[in-house]
Amino acid sequence: MRKLAVLALVAMALSIGFAASPAGAAAGASCKTLSGSAQLSPGLPISKTIKVKPTYTIKGAKLTGCTGGVTSGVLSATLKQAIAGNCTTLLAGATANISGTATVVWNNKTTSTFTVKLVGQKNVSQFKIPGKVTKGAFLNSVTSGTVGFVPAAGSCSKKPLTAATFKSTTKIVI
Repeated sequence: MRKLAVLALVAMALSIGFAASPAGAAAGASCKTLSGSAQLSPGLPISKTIKVKPTYTIKGAKLTGCTGGVTSGVLSATLKQAIAGNCTTLLAGATANISGTATVVWNNKTTSTFTVKLVGQKNVSQFKIPGKVTKGAFLNSVTSGTVGFVPAAGSCSKKPLTAATFKSTTKIVI
């Protein structure tokens, strides 16, 4: 169930942890915590025979404890699952190709828009979230980090997975 939650969310997202930028890339922000929730539509089915390609929507996720010219931010993201799946495939750690775009509105009213791809970790309810800032503050900064997920109560056991909460397990660098 934990693995399911992690794989299903990030959506979310893109929930989002990030790593240091490579040489030549713009310096970014580093945040201690990212937390929020993601909605999946349609939900990942319990049935092993039915597969769907949900959209993961994240609104109002909080970035706190930030450095790099900002102190906090609010993240929103829309991610799409390219390979159809269900609760069973999620729990098995099957590749789902979940990716999309996220935007952070920082406390100083600037924004950063970046690409995101969720990379599931087998046997762990976490996603690594690599990406790159494509617009706004910290342009060209490489993003990375790790986010852990918890599915809504009863998801994938009594009902489809339609929602999950997430929190960073490493610092978030954007």
